[in-house]
Amino acid sequence: MKIIFTLILSGLLGTVCAQQLTQYSLYMLNPYGLNPAYAGMENSLIATGVYRQQWSGLKGAPLSQHINAHLPLYRINSGLGFRLENDGIGAHRATAGYLSYSYHQGLGRNTVLSMGVSGGYLQYSLDGDKLRAPQGTYVEPGGIFDHNDPYLPEGKVTAGTPVGEVGLYLKIKKWSIGAAVQPVFAPSLSTTKSGGFRLTPNRHYLMTVNYAFDAGENVQVQPSVLVKSDITKTQTDISCLARYRENIFAGASFRGIGTKVNDAAVLFGGFKLNERTILAYSFDIPLSPLNTVNRGSHELLLRYDLNKTIGAGKLPPVIYNPRFL
Repeated sequence: MKIIFTLILSGLLGTVCAQQLTQYSLYMLNPYGLNPAYAGMENSLIATGVYRQQWSGLKGAPLSQHINAHLPLYRINSGLGFRLENDGIGAHRATAGYLSYSYHQGLGRNTVLSMGVSGGYLQYSLDGDKLRAPQGTYVEPGGIFDHNDPYLPEGKVTAGTPVGEVGLYLKIKKWSIGAAVQPVFAPSLSTTKSGGFRLTPNRHYLMTVNYAFDAGENVQVQPSVLVKSDITKTQTDISCLARYRENIFAGASFRGIGTKVNDAAVLFGGFKLNERTILAYSFDIPLSPLNTVNRGSHELLLRYDLNKTIGAGKLPPVIYNPRFL
């Protein structure tokens, strides 16, 4: 049996259903991945790559990749960024690319409010060769392959749609508060091919809160909270990260869904490879009923910081000393 996702399809094919957001545990190291308003907020070129293997050992479990980069535009108090996402779950795959713009407004000496938007394109694909229906006839390899179901495709079908996102990000001294809607705009995806489907990306509301404080001469502590909701269900991550001399860090998180379901406990850590690059790893310890069929989740993050001011404006004009003319 290749993939045990036929039950999911009963709510997908021929009906309207939701595309869910990708799950990441190292969200506190990648705020732009959650909120377009964060573009340019670090006053440097930042590039981040993430690879996540969720529910290791479970056939057809989610496998995700994420790449983004953003930088400030000082002369117009703004930021630009791009983000690429690829998320596969069994026979399903969603790939998306986004461009972002943010505007930064100073509200005081230590307060900045950023307002951001993203626009992009989402493509969804369903590989019918990875599906097995209870009433299907399969003689493998090279024999009969028939789902005996008009809604299940044989082969791959794809559909795409434009998508839009919005976000706000407020930085007040040691506090950072963000809110975003993903997507705020996305028409339904559909295809008229045999085994066609219709899918509507579900709107999610995200909120992040971070606070950083010194806990000694060489240690900085950063507690953070991430809340994701589609109104029907809400998921909350509560995390705490500690840095030592800006060179190494470690922390832990707890993830729950609603008030009754515990999803995972997360352990993570990382270190500086050099002055501009950090490497981080997280391991999710499953706490849900799925813990009997998987060995946890792994996530790897690589983050590059140019670590210098760019594009702040033109150099001052050259003034020649008349003595040398």
